Amino acid sequence: MAFLADEANVSQEGKLNVLGIFDRIASTAFPTVHPRMVFAFRVQSEFPDSGQPYAVRVRLIDEDGGVLFEANGEITGPPVTPGEFSTANQVFTLVGVQFPQPGSYKFVVNLGELAPHETLFAVVQAE
Repeated sequence: MAFLADEANVSQEGKLNVLGIFDRIASTAFPTVHPRMVFAFRVQSEFPDSGQPYAVRVRLIDEDGGVLFEANGEITGPPVTPGEFSTANQVFTLVGVQFPQPGSYKFVVNLGELAPHETLFAVVQAE
C-alpha cells in the first residue's frame, strides 16, 4: 500500500492516520511548487523476514526519468512468529517540491530485491 496525501502520521500504537489522499496536483503556472505533501507506504513482514535488514530507496521521478527527491535507508524486519505477520508504516513529508512542467510523475519504492513499487500521479494545468 502506498499513496500521496495532505497529511499522514503514525500513532504511538502504530496506527497509520491519513487525511486527504490524492493523485492529481493542479497549477495555473509552471514551474510550480507544491507547498506540502506526504508520501506513505506500508511494509509487511512475515516469519522469514524476522531480523533481516532490507535496503530501502524512495524516489520521486518525472516522466523523463529525472529524480526530484531521493531517500535511502534500511528497514529491519521485526520479530514475527511462524504463521503470523507484522506491518510497518513509512511516512515521508515533502515540503516545497518543485514540478517544472505538467505531466506524469511517480514515487518508486525499492525494498531489498523485491520488484519496485510505483505510485503514479499527475501534475496538470488548471483551467
